[in-house]
Amino acid sequence: MADPLTFEVVVPDTIWATQRPVWFGGVRIRSRTTIVRLAGGALWVHSPCPPTDEACAALDALGEVRWIVVPNKYHHLQTPATAARYPKALVVGPKTVQARNPHVSLTMATDDPAYLRATSELTAIPLGGVPFLDETVFFHAASGSLIAADLLISACARDHWTWRMAARIWGRYGKIKTPPDVRMKTRANPAVAESIAHLRALPLQRILVAHADPITDRPAEQLAEAWDFAVRSSTPKGLSAELTR
Repeated sequence: MADPLTFEVVVPDTIWATQRPVWFGGVRIRSRTTIVRLAGGALWVHSPCPPTDEACAALDALGEVRWIVVPNKYHHLQTPATAARYPKALVVGPKTVQARNPHVSLTMATDDPAYLRATSELTAIPLGGVPFLDETVFFHAASGSLIAADLLISACARDHWTWRMAARIWGRYGKIKTPPDVRMKTRANPAVAESIAHLRALPLQRILVAHADPITDRPAEQLAEAWDFAVRSSTPKGLSAELTR
């Protein structure tokens, strides 16, 4: 388990990440916060970690926290405290998160034109057909990095024994899959097929998700394989060839 106060370099001078342990559904998993430095030194903080003095000092050393990003309606727990610590930062996320956590005060949605103009280095891509998550993923074209929360999940030897055991039962140990609850609550539909086709077509170098190590080996192919269950029987005409390339 990485020290939660250590910001590991993902892309030099541009992307950093930190991990922390969280308990969810009776297992302890690693949860990642990803930080992107935008033009002018502004920081974009995806799924923020607890804003301890040490964590905030590490952030402040990288730049000015300008954006606090709630990627879906589940990754919100540390948002209110982070926003209080950085009152000038703008909080971006789905409106559905406020029903789950009324303490989250959103400044704007991820499709707001003002947000999109201000963060032009990142392309915001809604994950269609998965209302259970209501997630938006983000593509950093300059580094080929797709940044997400619950798009994919995996366990490995570095994980806590509770998640290693559960992951073996769920077929997620050493394998890139969708989270079990996402799999159970998602059915094949054209919106998912279109979203996965869009993501897969990106020039991906890596996929950074909340609950797995960075995915750098065949990222587009592993993404498509993990979501195949939701694509197979619902591929719209015109997408079949793209999905099978």
